[in-house]
Amino acid sequence: MGTSEQLAVWTEGLQWADIPQNVKDKVRLHILDVVGVMLAARPSDVVNAAARAMSKTDAGSQARSMGFISPLSLTGAAFVNGVMSSVLEFDDTHIESFVHSTVAPFSIALACCQASHLSGLQLMQAVIVGSELGCRLGLVSPQRLHSVGIHPTAAMGAFGAVYALAKLQGLNPSQIVSAIGHCASMCSGLMASWEDGSSTKTLHVGMAASQAVRAVALAREGISGPVSALDGRYGWFRTHLQAVAPADFRFTRATESLGLEWEMLNVASKPYPSAFTIHPYVDAVLALKTAHNFDPSQIAEIRCQIAKSSVATLCEPLAEKLRPLTTWHGRISLQHSLAEAFIIGKMDKSAYSLEALKDPRINTLADKVKYEVNPEKPVDAKKSGAHVTIRLKDGSNFLHVIDSVRGTRDNPISENDYFAKFRSNAKGVIPTVMIEETIDKLMRLDSHDDVATIFDGLAT
Repeated sequence: MGTSEQLAVWTEGLQWADIPQNVKDKVRLHILDVVGVMLAARPSDVVNAAARAMSKTDAGSQARSMGFISPLSLTGAAFVNGVMSSVLEFDDTHIESFVHSTVAPFSIALACCQASHLSGLQLMQAVIVGSELGCRLGLVSPQRLHSVGIHPTAAMGAFGAVYALAKLQGLNPSQIVSAIGHCASMCSGLMASWEDGSSTKTLHVGMAASQAVRAVALAREGISGPVSALDGRYGWFRTHLQAVAPADFRFTRATESLGLEWEMLNVASKPYPSAFTIHPYVDAVLALKTAHNFDPSQIAEIRCQIAKSSVATLCEPLAEKLRPLTTWHGRISLQHSLAEAFIIGKMDKSAYSLEALKDPRINTLADKVKYEVNPEKPVDAKKSGAHVTIRLKDGSNFLHVIDSVRGTRDNPISENDYFAKFRSNAKGVIPTVMIEETIDKLMRLDSHDDVATIFDGLAT
């Protein structure tokens, strides 16, 4: 069997009892995390604009988006959920593949489960399937997608969303293969927004979740899709990554030890609402500030050693990174992020405001952030650490090194860290008493027979 067939058979056959307890425990936290991120984003202009757009193009009575009262089609609800989950760049990430693995499967699974009054167990199982397979497909050619201008989450997230919805709707392996075949012809993930900071990137997860609805619906009606859509001569990887030698595609990474080794255990929650590769540098800068209480006027330079693969997305072109054009643009700027973190002292859901982008104190410090590639110490893609030196005007130097980004197995975070992030994100959006009730319910999600009893109450 080919890759698509193997993944389809696994998806159809996976039972709740087959899933290890640590995977179940981790997905509860992943879901808690993304719900908090969605609540934080609920008031944003982009989310509300997306909801208005869907009311015109995808109106219906089938489903609702989280936090909204007005009904939409399943496609429309999944789209708005996806936008809400990713607009703040605060959602979790599979470190080795760069795929934000939870959000697209959750966006469609929530809409489906809420509309059909399915159980929390079914929701968790669907997210596990979609997240795991999205991560694994991201490992076929990890970190290559960014280099050719494709957003990994847009593509791998779409496939993950198909598997999640297919599991919920009981598709057989042949139908799942067809759905993946349809999806492969839909997903692009163009990274043009990285150049000008426009908002299309913030819609990518919504697009992934909504196209999964169409792909699955077409397959359920018996419309065939290509079996070789993943690994064939004209499959998604070989057509979209033509600069990669055919022998370099690692399709076995998608299927080997499936159900025995779980990639979703390598997914890290984000402490800051920015590209995850920036996080250890923010941690390092804040640690140095706390330890030495620098005044910004004392600083001559903040120098970062980074991986060569990160330069094009985080550090260049220099003019764009020093003065980001939009809040989303700032979230992928190493220079602005470190300067804002140092000046403000924190990076929560309110970070990267238009005021911060124009703050002369932040801009002055951003000009002092320098980077260099360190070829002598290759960066382990599973760790993504940081090496930061602050040099003062008097010539003294202060170094801080972080080996692994927070949230990974080598630098884990606790349940209480997840709870604190949820509380911070939900604050001011839902009442305090509801915040604590929601944490309790989501931590017992698999005991709820109808997820609508949890999520309907979050509408504002």
